[in-house]
Amino acid sequence: MVQVDESQNGNEIELLMGESFEVRLSEHPTTGFRWRLESSGAPACILVEDLFQTSTTTPGAGGDHRWRFQAAQIGEGRIELGYRRSWEGQEAARQSFTLRVRVVK
Repeated sequence: MVQVDESQNGNEIELLMGESFEVRLSEHPTTGFRWRLESSGAPACILVEDLFQTSTTTPGAGGDHRWRFQAAQIGEGRIELGYRRSWEGQEAARQSFTLRVRVVK
């Protein structure tokens, strides 16, 4: 499975039909900030899993937010995520993450 992190923000990946990939971004939800999926890469990709995993058992600790996608159809898609507090609008994103996806045979 292809692994994608913050270092690939703004890049493009190429996948084969049926191939899976995971986007992993650091998150600290006790601050109120969470990553929000704004665009799932459709129609080229489908979201398979969305989960948050803490890095320790310490209360209030941060961790990684992970999204697993699968290349579903030949073509292009765009995955967009915004790091913001739930009560703020989309314009208030503290950070953003974008990944262009190209699915080939």
